[in-house]
Amino acid sequence: MSRVDLVLLHAPSVYDFRERSIMFGPVSDMVPSTPVFEMYPLGFTTMAEYMERHGLQVRIVNLAVLMLNRPDFDVERAIREMDPVAFGIDLHWLPHAHGSIEVAKLVKKYHPDTPVIFGGLSSTYFHEELASYPCVDYVVCGDSAEEPMTRLLYAIKGKGRVDDIPNLTYTTRDGSLVVNPLEWVPEDMNDISLDYSFNMKAVIRYRDMMGFVPFKDWLQYPVCASLTCRGCTHNCATCGGSAYSFREHFGRRKVAFRDPELLVRDIEHIQKYIPGPIFVLNDFLQAGRDYTAAFIRGLSKINLRNPIGFEFFKPPAEDFYRFLNEHLRDYSVEISVESHDDTVRAAFGKHHYTMEQVEESIAAALRNGCSRFDLYFMTGIPTQTAESVRETPAYIESLYAKVDNDSRLLAFSSPMAPFLDPGSMAFDNPEKYGYTLRATTLEEHRQLLIEPSWKHIMNYESHAMGPDEMVDATYDVGLALNELKGRIGIIEPEVAARTAERVAAARVAMKRVDAIRRLPDPAVREKKLGALKAEVDRLSESTVCEKSELNWPRYVSFRHFWHVGMLWLTENLATLFGSRRPVPASHPVCETSEA
Repeated sequence: MSRVDLVLLHAPSVYDFRERSIMFGPVSDMVPSTPVFEMYPLGFTTMAEYMERHGLQVRIVNLAVLMLNRPDFDVERAIREMDPVAFGIDLHWLPHAHGSIEVAKLVKKYHPDTPVIFGGLSSTYFHEELASYPCVDYVVCGDSAEEPMTRLLYAIKGKGRVDDIPNLTYTTRDGSLVVNPLEWVPEDMNDISLDYSFNMKAVIRYRDMMGFVPFKDWLQYPVCASLTCRGCTHNCATCGGSAYSFREHFGRRKVAFRDPELLVRDIEHIQKYIPGPIFVLNDFLQAGRDYTAAFIRGLSKINLRNPIGFEFFKPPAEDFYRFLNEHLRDYSVEISVESHDDTVRAAFGKHHYTMEQVEESIAAALRNGCSRFDLYFMTGIPTQTAESVRETPAYIESLYAKVDNDSRLLAFSSPMAPFLDPGSMAFDNPEKYGYTLRATTLEEHRQLLIEPSWKHIMNYESHAMGPDEMVDATYDVGLALNELKGRIGIIEPEVAARTAERVAAARVAMKRVDAIRRLPDPAVREKKLGALKAEVDRLSESTVCEKSELNWPRYVSFRHFWHVGMLWLTENLATLFGSRRPVPASHPVCETSEA
């Protein structure tokens, strides 16, 4: 097998999480991954597929999953045995600030002459500071790294120059910082492909299943995502993916949508190989009525069998749900309302609809065949008090009463933790939105991540609710909401009992961690925290709800085995005979001179 051009490494949030005792709390309860955020960004798949289509060989290695699933997994040995032309490490979500840099240091330890490349939205925001780390050679900025990364790899291989690659930040040998213009901002998403068969081919090629798995329990719950667009039309105050953030920091002034026919093709590829639910990220209603109609009708034409879920940024009306019901056999909906209080929601940036409209939308969805309606609330948003947070369960109970306690409605609440997103309006102007920042630089965030509990990891303090109030309110709501769902039959009694036990135990553990943190002797602190490790690890996953509550159903049929079998056969033959795709003649790397 030829030498790999690029190995993409995904690090855990905290590199040495297997040794450190950290009470991560309920920060990951509303996502499939664990508190070490082992799910790598979708950009890994789109980038790897794009680069291979342009003649490069790319491998994804999810170090975080390997570390979770194999307690004896030797990260240093694995990195030492790799020999690519370059390494790529994501820093898309800021909670990876610690792990990503630590992994980069290991790469440089064993491969001092191999370039290390960073990318992602957080990398973009901190690109100059990131480039100053000795273990980082290049930072590819912006939300669309596929083309700049391709040009960079060819430049590293001697077919191009780094000084004319857009979106690139790097430090020269004499220590000078170079920031190339952020000019590669595609107007659409039609040149990339979110093709999960790429991951499956790579598993076959490298004989490595767990290195490509998106998150720890993916094999038991194979959920997949489809990406509608890059950019957003809305301005939620704490979101690093808002219209403001993309405009001010990522060079995007207009949302880049994927053609609906290509989006349908992506989903058709998923259902060929993977039996799990498909989640469509980024509200496609932003693209307008014609786009929406073409997309949904396209899903009907491919006879979509997988359950499919949609994320909406505002509540749709009944005629839309009627349209979905006419064309889809199994659809679900997710809306994050953040608060039941319209005034608080307006301060957050969600002033474009009311909770009355949400209630009407829920009822309409349930009348029109919606399989499941997930509703999300949050603790810690601008102007929100602890009293307001504690009103949430009573509101949700009234909401359930209006739909006759329909079990298809699932309500959840979680803390806005651990960080305000870098580049969000609240991060850039914290006082305006009622916050005080506890960290502003990348290095400060790295140090916060190794604090012993989620209360101290947070990079912000709200003027409306102190850290202790936020922790107490978060657990109060989790406990009350769990009791409500158990009482009205949304979850099984034994599930409710287990969750109640975890919440009570988590509150006790938090107090113990706080007491240990106040001890003056660092050695004593570390010893006592270490003694709590097994307990805090157990209490940091599925804290305020069972993670299985998030799971939609999945269906397996013979056609999945058939398509996977054919893929296995063709990829093994391609590997055996050394079949590679040629570089398209029109690609810029074919027209550049030697570096």
